[in-house]
Amino acid sequence: MFRFLRPSGRRQLNITIAGATHQGKQRDHNEDAFVVIPASLSAAVADGMGGLARGEVASRMVVDVLAEALQQGQGTAEALQDAHRRIRETSMTGTDRMGSTAVVLTIEGARAMLHWVGDSRAYLWRDGALKQVTKDHSFVEELIDAGAISAHEAESHPNRNVLTRAVGIRDTMEIKVDAVKVDLQAGDCVLLCTDGLHGYLPQPAIVDCLKRGGSAKEIVERLIERTLSDSEAGDNVTAVCAIVEG
Repeated sequence: MFRFLRPSGRRQLNITIAGATHQGKQRDHNEDAFVVIPASLSAAVADGMGGLARGEVASRMVVDVLAEALQQGQGTAEALQDAHRRIRETSMTGTDRMGSTAVVLTIEGARAMLHWVGDSRAYLWRDGALKQVTKDHSFVEELIDAGAISAHEAESHPNRNVLTRAVGIRDTMEIKVDAVKVDLQAGDCVLLCTDGLHGYLPQPAIVDCLKRGGSAKEIVERLIERTLSDSEAGDNVTAVCAIVEG
């Protein structure tokens, strides 16, 4: 777990960040990856995809490129484009497609910057309420936007895991990276997670884990333990939590 003191005008924010990952109950390897980057007060979660363990390679490349780039002061969107190009180049040497989701948190003063590609999510826990900050880049999300299905129907849709964007997919030279800013307050918790968590653990259960409080490390461990115990946990599970202590 990492603890930071970040000046913000006249205020100083005490922020702790911790992450954890588990391969789940039904997988023999872990295609998720995460990183906490103290030098830039950043963190990222990635969920790889591809045959013959290439998903592991893709997600690890994403977090490694981000760690190197953000420590050197490079922008997040630019770093994700670099990761995209590197994964595409690696993918071209084999027959299997490979790619990865990514959701990245960077804290600047009293503001959180979130960048993402794919369906790994960021949530904001504030004053006892949970809000999904990111919007999935997925087939079912497009159906929801079109009014073709409801959010509840999307949860059991046969194509719910089909992505419309991913880092490293061969078809595009560049990827579109979405971003959003969140003004932070004391007591906030920013949660990053892969679909192995949000796809199996219902939102009321996520809320229950968060409202019990504790350190960032305790919260991510509780979320993963709850996912493993309350569901089939058919996927890898990864979470990163950043707590603003004021």
